[in-house]
Amino acid sequence: MTGPDVNETVLPTRDDDEELVRKCRAGDPEAFAALVDRYKHGIYWLVARMAGREEAEDLTQEVFVRAYQALPRFRGESSFRTWVFKIARNLSLSALRRRGRRPDPVSWEEEGYEQFRLLPEGRPDLEEEIERMDLAERVRALLGRLPDSHRTALTLFYLNQLKYEEIAAVMEVPLGTVKTLIHRGRSRLRDLLVAEMSFAPRRAGDEQEPE
Repeated sequence: MTGPDVNETVLPTRDDDEELVRKCRAGDPEAFAALVDRYKHGIYWLVARMAGREEAEDLTQEVFVRAYQALPRFRGESSFRTWVFKIARNLSLSALRRRGRRPDPVSWEEEGYEQFRLLPEGRPDLEEEIERMDLAERVRALLGRLPDSHRTALTLFYLNQLKYEEIAAVMEVPLGTVKTLIHRGRSRLRDLLVAEMSFAPRRAGDEQEPE
């Protein structure tokens, strides 16, 4: 399963989702199919990042089965989007506990998102160097080395474009914690990239001697 170009994705509104939920409860079989189609890529991205791609498709299907079964109990206190991502996170955490190890890294190309940008604004020379050395593939590998909470927050914010408040609801943490996780996750990722590349400004005595 691959995701769409996020830059071309039109984010649904809460009103759109509420209307589909209403139709689904009224017995419209196409309404829930529309919700699945709307969120299946984002759910897949999250569970692949949290639990690994070997279980991602099965977990994605289970998320929507659970959501459909629980829909009569959905009270609308949060948006449907927040609610379904929370189901996905909880199922991913359960899968991680069963397996007892961290997931294998998933490439952005496999997920259909080649323009993922995580780095804080920084020195232009560093940005250019990172891009030259294939930023996407390095980010893919290093993201898996971040703590689970940082990786989840970054995935929800950048890939799924959830707001801070929605991420707080999904992760069941205070709003300030979400901002801290994203900030520290970005900073830590940048540090890992710099350390891996051993990037440092060239000094006058560092030029290679002519043969």
